[in-house]
This record gives sequence, C-alpha cells and structure tokens, in this order.
Amino acid sequence: MRDQGAYTQLWRKYLPVIRLLLKKTENSDQKLQLYKHEFEKTGAKNKLGYVFSLEITNGKAIKNTAKIAVSYDLLTVLNENDLVAAWLKGKIIKITVARSCELTLNQTMKEEIKVESEEVEVVA
Repeated sequence: MRDQGAYTQLWRKYLPVIRLLLKKTENSDQKLQLYKHEFEKTGAKNKLGYVFSLEITNGKAIKNTAKIAVSYDLLTVLNENDLVAAWLKGKIIKITVARSCELTLNQTMKEEIKVESEEVEVVA
C-alpha cells in the first residue's frame, strides 16, 4: 500500500480526542473537525483525497475498508493503544471523514438474541 505510515503521526496527535469521542458513541454520533492542511503536510499523494469510510468490528476492518493509507494508519494507531484496542472488542464502529474533513464516529449495537427457555408440560 502506497504511503502506508504517512498519516501515523497525524492520527497519534488526534488519538486522545478520538479516544474520548469513541466512548461517547454509546449515546450518539460524535464529530471532530479536522484540517485539510494537516493531511497535506504529510506529503502523501492521495488521488481520492482524504475521504474514507472505515468499518471496524472487534478491532478489525471489515469489507476491505482499510485499503487506503489514511484509514489504514488510523486503524493501526487505534489498535496500538491498549485502552482503545480493549474498548473496540465486541463493538461495531464506523468512522468516516467527509470532504469537509469532518470525522464522524458512529457505534452500531450488535443485536443480542435472547432465547428464553420455555417449560413444556406433557400431559399423559
């Protein structure tokens, strides 16, 4: 993957804020305004810009959403942090960055299926 690692320092800078916002996703979507010039300063050439959508389940990317360097580096930084990596276990998180460089964090709850045991009375 071209430019892999180019965004690592940028994501590490934002990690404390992202970590706090991730915890708040249980109640509602969270947003963080990023700055395009910071992405441009990395020197990485990205035809697609910095727009991406990253879906994370149990700390791993799903549906090959981490194919571009900017999202791959974010996932790497999140998993390097022990607190964040532990928090991601058992959760489904969607992280998107729009053209306006606004990062949105969304948590999808896994539907828990409860099977209730029923007592069956046999009448003979």
